[in-house]
Amino acid sequence: MPEHDPEQELGPKITSALHNQAVGQTHPQNTGLAREARRRVHRRRQTWSIAAGAVLVAAAIGGVWSFAGGGASQVASSNSNSSGDSKAEAPNRTQGLAPSNESAVAGCPVDHPILKAPGPDALPPGTGLDVNTPVTGLRACRYGFAEGGTGLLGQESFNAATAQQVVNEIKVLPERNVKLPVFKCAPQVAKPSEAIVLRFDTAAGIREIWVEYDGCQSAGFFTGTHTYGLFSAPLKLFMTGSVRPSGGTYLDALKDW
Repeated sequence: MPEHDPEQELGPKITSALHNQAVGQTHPQNTGLAREARRRVHRRRQTWSIAAGAVLVAAAIGGVWSFAGGGASQVASSNSNSSGDSKAEAPNRTQGLAPSNESAVAGCPVDHPILKAPGPDALPPGTGLDVNTPVTGLRACRYGFAEGGTGLLGQESFNAATAQQVVNEIKVLPERNVKLPVFKCAPQVAKPSEAIVLRFDTAAGIREIWVEYDGCQSAGFFTGTHTYGLFSAPLKLFMTGSVRPSGGTYLDALKDW
């Protein structure tokens, strides 16, 4: 499209004056008209330049705002998504977890009845395990009775297969291991320095077997209603990690535990 010429709108007289001046005529009237024509052309061109500049500035500003607006929207959307993702994932990261002290209390009570029991078979009524009951898990808890070392010494968890294997190894044992020595000792040394409580998961709740292997009073697996002799086969399955004793009167005699 041809460019619009503001001079075309000045009228025939002014146009003619411009033409005459261009060819060398110097009539005063023509000269005045030519001057007026140049002034109008100059003003119109100024007006067009200012208008065009304003359009360019407006377009540039609009583009910047559009870019900034789009960027801000994108950033806000990204932040919103990130926040949403964090909130959605947070429960999954922490679900099923519990502080270690709560786990210790739930698995192995710090203040267990064995610490105050008068004897190795003094389980509270209803807490002993019937060895014919299916079990689904096991936590072994090692307790100390010696002065300065009373309380929970260690604990280990075992799956259903190992738990059932421990029970299977215990329930076939006789009431006493005749290969273990019989000690005669003073009452003050008869009490063991430590013992282990086996806490089994069952459909009816936690059921226990107490394991005695130190002192000189008695040794074996106690359910509160029955006693099984101390043999190494079951001991090898759960005496691991923090539950493994450094020794014991009957363990030293047993040798292969």
